[in-house]
Amino acid sequence: MTQLDPPLVVPEPEPEAKPQSWLDLLLYLLVGFGAYLLTSALLAYWFTEITVAATFLLFLANFVCLGGTTYLLGVRRGKVSWADLGIRPLRIRWQWLLIGIGLAIVLLPGRALLGLLVQQLIEGNLDSVQARSDLIVGGATEFSWLEFLATLLGAGILVPISEELYFRGLLHTWFWRKSNIVWLRVLASATIFGLAHADSIGVVFASAVIGVVNALAYERTRSLFIPIIVHITTNSIAVLLIYLLLALAALFPEIPL
Repeated sequence: MTQLDPPLVVPEPEPEAKPQSWLDLLLYLLVGFGAYLLTSALLAYWFTEITVAATFLLFLANFVCLGGTTYLLGVRRGKVSWADLGIRPLRIRWQWLLIGIGLAIVLLPGRALLGLLVQQLIEGNLDSVQARSDLIVGGATEFSWLEFLATLLGAGILVPISEELYFRGLLHTWFWRKSNIVWLRVLASATIFGLAHADSIGVVFASAVIGVVNALAYERTRSLFIPIIVHITTNSIAVLLIYLLLALAALFPEIPL
């Protein structure tokens, strides 16, 4: 090395993650869900009716509460590292993008059928599914580009990122360190993910399927990249379909949709 050569900068390795206890899991659940439920209640009190603005703030609350719990209680406390999440150093293979999108599309029909079947068998109607759809679009009854983009950003991008950080990055990592049995830890984190969508029983089962797939992808790649892509694709398709129906209803008002 000559005197003109810049000094080599070797990045310091991240410290090994600290051990986690059952108290940590309880803390993650209470703070993550608790903060989100409290914020949701405050928004429901503040907004007297469902609007796109209220719904977007709800999506933003999801991002802040779940993503914030992962960072503050996981990363900052040394319980989970950026390396555990596959974020630093960033672990990405661009073929994973195609794999993630492909998985989401392939699973979509089966998940939809499962969700509708369970919904009909248990509740006998699709009321809770319809209520969830109405909430996603903020009660919109006609197509609006601004509302569509706001919903796509919130439900299609922000929510998938925060939920993968929380459910896979934080919670599944906890189960990963506690059990050597793959199916046990995958089912555990997927069940919690499904139950987090308890406003609709059909969505609970459909979400649990994604929970299983994303947990396995996370374990296989040791990165959240594929799970985030699967989740973004799934949610974005749902938003696109809902707003497509609104657009068609405006173009063909004589046809019931």
